[in-house]
Amino acid sequence: MTIEQRIRALLPQLTPGEKRAARALLAAYPIAALGTIAELTARADASAPTILRLTGKLGFDGYSHFQRAVREEVQEKMQSPLSLMDSAPRVPTAKSGFFGAFIADITAALQRTSRLLDNDVLEGAIATLADPGKRIYTLGGRSSHVLAKHLVFHLHQLRPNVQEITAGSVPVYHQAADMGRSSVVVAFDFRRYERQTIDFCQQAAREGARIILVTDPWLSPIAELAQWVLPVEVDVPSPFDSSLAAMAVVEAMLAGTLARLGPAARERMERLEQGAGIDKVIGGAENAEAEMGTFAAPRKPKQRRQSR
Repeated sequence: MTIEQRIRALLPQLTPGEKRAARALLAAYPIAALGTIAELTARADASAPTILRLTGKLGFDGYSHFQRAVREEVQEKMQSPLSLMDSAPRVPTAKSGFFGAFIADITAALQRTSRLLDNDVLEGAIATLADPGKRIYTLGGRSSHVLAKHLVFHLHQLRPNVQEITAGSVPVYHQAADMGRSSVVVAFDFRRYERQTIDFCQQAAREGARIILVTDPWLSPIAELAQWVLPVEVDVPSPFDSSLAAMAVVEAMLAGTLARLGPAARERMERLEQGAGIDKVIGGAENAEAEMGTFAAPRKPKQRRQSR
């Protein structure tokens, strides 16, 4: 768990003074953790010994040890693909069995994601996506927009009022103005967090929208606003963070939403297929021969013999 996650998990076990210190840290994390202990005592209205007891309960040998760990986490958050490539070992060097080794690393990443995720939080997010009274919006960044598009494409087949927030004729920030209590934003934001995504979610939250956040183990700043936070593992032997675990969570949300909607989702899918003519696309084996005939190359016309 990240330090921020450890603070949250420890909250129920803390004394009132320690809780004030913990909440002060969380309210402005990580900035509050990088200041002096005197600055934190002023923020938290708690004594220095109280803060030292809190850092001790978090498993650190003193406040400086705590700060060093926070700084290391912040540095890891901000790493670029180039800096990740320079840090060893990120890329396997084996010439044989490369794919098998890579699959083993991906499998391990999925297993770590299953430990990171809180099942109750995931179930809550799925219940919200299945609520017909909610309007669902998705938003991603430079690479994570692929996840947002994937969720919208399939979720729209299960229920109405689903759309992706994209830059078009209406600027991204303006699209938050019409949101309200019935709006739900599914945001995808990973390390090297993107200002546009963070600002949009802040504005949407002010308008009353609720937020489902899919992020990395270090948690996007949007986590402070979100009602449902779904951390996934992104670290694999590559200079690029992996989206595979995040995609698995998206697929789980889709499967869970389908299960909750039941016959209503099936009826909508049937309507969409009839309207789009999808039933005419190449499909079952029983229609394959007839369907393939549509694409058969035209026969060449027979050439007439010229009479001598």
